[in-house]
Amino acid sequence: MHTEKPMTTSWKNKLVAYLHDPPSKALDIPAHKEVARTLLRQAGFTDEEADTFSGQPDWAASAADRLPFPSSQASGLRCHFDGVHNCFHHPLGNGSKSAATLPLPGEFVTAEIAQEIEQTIQPAIKDEGFGALPDDFHDPSGQRWRAQFFAHWRLWAKHAAERDCRFGFLPADTRIPDHTIWSHMQVVSALAGCADPEHPSGPVKPAFLKVQIGPVQDFIAQARSIRDLWSGSYLLSWLMASGLKALSAEIGPDAVIFPNLRGQPLFDLHWRDELWNRIRIASGAVNVWESLDWQPRELLTPNLPNVFLAIVPQTRAGDLGRMIADSMRREWHRIADAVWEDCQAAGLTADEGAIQESERKARFDSQVARFLSVSWQATPWPDTLTESLALADGFAAEMPVGQATKNVQRVVQMATQQMEEDHRDKRYYTTRERDQLNNAGLGWAINLAVNGWALDAVRQTRDFAAAAQGGWQAGVHCQKDSLNGRDEMVAGGREWCERAGKVGNFWPSLFKHDDFLGAATLIKRVWHRAYLERVWNLKMDGNREQGFPMPNTRGIAGHTPYEDGGTDPTADNVPADEKYFAVLALDGDEMGKWVSGERAPKFSTQLADYKDGSGQRLGAKVYFERPEFNDFLETPRPVSPGYHLQFSEALSNFALLCARPIVEAFDGRLVYAGGDDVLALLPADTALACASALRRAFTGQTVHDQDDKVLFESAAPGFLRTHAWTDNLSRPIPFLVPGPATDCSVGVAIAHFKAPLQDVIRQAQAAEKRAKRELGRSALAVTLLKHSGETLHWGCQWNSGGLDAYQAVADALAKEWVSGKFPHRLVELLEPYVNAKSGLAKMESATGFNQQAQQIIEAEIRTAIDRQLGDKPPSEPERIRLSQTLLDYTQKLPCVQCQISGIIGLCQTASFANRTRSDQRKSNEPYSSHTR
Repeated sequence: MHTEKPMTTSWKNKLVAYLHDPPSKALDIPAHKEVARTLLRQAGFTDEEADTFSGQPDWAASAADRLPFPSSQASGLRCHFDGVHNCFHHPLGNGSKSAATLPLPGEFVTAEIAQEIEQTIQPAIKDEGFGALPDDFHDPSGQRWRAQFFAHWRLWAKHAAERDCRFGFLPADTRIPDHTIWSHMQVVSALAGCADPEHPSGPVKPAFLKVQIGPVQDFIAQARSIRDLWSGSYLLSWLMASGLKALSAEIGPDAVIFPNLRGQPLFDLHWRDELWNRIRIASGAVNVWESLDWQPRELLTPNLPNVFLAIVPQTRAGDLGRMIADSMRREWHRIADAVWEDCQAAGLTADEGAIQESERKARFDSQVARFLSVSWQATPWPDTLTESLALADGFAAEMPVGQATKNVQRVVQMATQQMEEDHRDKRYYTTRERDQLNNAGLGWAINLAVNGWALDAVRQTRDFAAAAQGGWQAGVHCQKDSLNGRDEMVAGGREWCERAGKVGNFWPSLFKHDDFLGAATLIKRVWHRAYLERVWNLKMDGNREQGFPMPNTRGIAGHTPYEDGGTDPTADNVPADEKYFAVLALDGDEMGKWVSGERAPKFSTQLADYKDGSGQRLGAKVYFERPEFNDFLETPRPVSPGYHLQFSEALSNFALLCARPIVEAFDGRLVYAGGDDVLALLPADTALACASALRRAFTGQTVHDQDDKVLFESAAPGFLRTHAWTDNLSRPIPFLVPGPATDCSVGVAIAHFKAPLQDVIRQAQAAEKRAKRELGRSALAVTLLKHSGETLHWGCQWNSGGLDAYQAVADALAKEWVSGKFPHRLVELLEPYVNAKSGLAKMESATGFNQQAQQIIEAEIRTAIDRQLGDKPPSEPERIRLSQTLLDYTQKLPCVQCQISGIIGLCQTASFANRTRSDQRKSNEPYSSHTR
């Protein structure tokens, strides 16, 4: 029988580890230990307590993050970081042989200035700031030391960047400046939590713990309304947040490597009552929760993925995995119980025909118990690097484990064979000959790949509880859930809806249709009222700033995404310009390969390489440009904790800082944004422009809104900034996004507002998959769902010129250069050439065919423009520009038939998306960014 082990964490030891380096270390390495001692004193430590840090977590983190660099004295390798000459490197690279770097806005005049700032804004809580927290402050495992640790982890980096934006990108290592000191501090404290609390100076024994929940896609897509769609996404994020809260309560939020939890509103919310409402950083200040100033729409946007990765103590890994799974299941049952109690109190669960309330409840409980799937895998780190390398035995070279091992072996070869023995820093080696590395941290990439492989195996072999109703039954009470077609009904139907109408209040709006609902669908429909509002006091009504009004698809089509939808109107009562809406699904390309390190940048782009003020070339890359290191420089950087934390931060920044303002700038409603995954609803005529803007933000390019105003400015490749978030000197604070080495694909489905929402969602998801599989990724795919039942498809790669051509046609229609019949006329002119019997098709093998085909296409385009001029005809140069933009797109397509089909699909899409466009559309108030 399993017995729970006591789970104790020394928060004092973790905080000492977190403060072992000051944030300004890179600016004054010789003095950093004394500066750190000052910070430790400010946090409440004595000098004796400060000396308890053993250094082992730091050595393990450094080995995992950096390299066995040569001794600076023997090799002469030295790097000074000033942020102007030697700049911070984007952790995912530039997708080329050059580095993506972020120059800071000037050097610190002296390191002392930076040290004074970090000391001034250090979030050390004094006795009077602890409010209602229990326990003696000097209890090593007490809640007050935990509060001190949480405050440093959550607030210090935020406050430092807001005081001086340069603090956001001070590196942990000046020789390979592609991970910040903040990520290094977090990994060190996480590893310190993997030591024996009774013997903190003993060995560090970590393990990877990966947790994943389901179901996801189908559960989210099973939606009658936009509220259902949001509710399913938010429910899964909420359950993940509850599991992350449980884990962080035991061993700290720093243990979580993916997703990035700092600045995550839903995670902050789960600590609201237990922690943030109870502490203050400065005397007389508001409590931390009030200072975070989260708005309802930020707290109520689902933005956590369905998987997370953490570093945990080996001795507690199994217990923590079970504890997290149990905590998420308990939260699911608490939510289910609240929903049932509310429905029961409203009189909705009463006996009805052949189904008794007791039978209804039994079905509900059975379905609730079967719904949530939680899988987890714990993988202990081997004690030595040799043992980590041995884990790859039996794995194919092309598998992630094999790829990770190959990259690590090249680093080992560089450090033990290629580097001159006299240059080898003895701190990295176990033997006198310095031919064997001493730290298992370098095996991070291998250990992680094995963990991912093992979790996949667990998920493929998981057990499940099958439904067993027993016997044959007939009647209305045996109906299946109308949305998932699987579960037997526990709610819904005509009588249920009639009772809901008589109850009044919000109930009629939740059951406007007589669908039959299973337990999971009923919970999605009701839990925001029964649990979020009543238990967590999250406001659901009110305007967009004070509440969370939910539109319907007609409101989305009509450019009013933050007005309550109310009762669905009939199509006859809707203006022509408010009938079509779009579902947008964005997903990062090959994110699995980025996580595994298969797509990681090469060392040649990540090593410091710069010129000082006199023009002399300096940096670590200079040392490694010797012939013996050629293979090493071309080796992808093995994934490391810093890489994963920065990658996690980049995805989180895109989702939390970029997705909402961009979607809202195009009159849309963000449903979900978690890392590289976005789901949004938009008016038909803005959906493709929004897709392009989201992609530009993802890759770190300047982003404009519909009126060509700058939403986000590119500070450097892979770094964005906005004037809505500035430091004390009014300088925009740059932040990391996935950047130019990455890309994403988008699927868009456009449909009449009366189309079944879950069908449109599935079509958008299918279009996103089509963009990846059929268009070769880095692409946009569009599905047009005509009200008549006809379905049309079009798509293009981002760099093909297709979107430019689409926008040119859309703009020509909007400016009334051409009539609304222009795209239809061009389709009519070009469609005959698609016919296999056409003269153009027969000529395909003839000499000079491509040139003749282009001339034919150009002639038909000019004919369509000339014959379909609008009320404000364009000038001749404008006509030529429109025609040339369409031709430029066709010339990038591989064959003539593809060119003609591409123009036809583009015209059909532009016509369909803009057929009802109105210049008098309602506009929303501008987005006011609230960035942290």
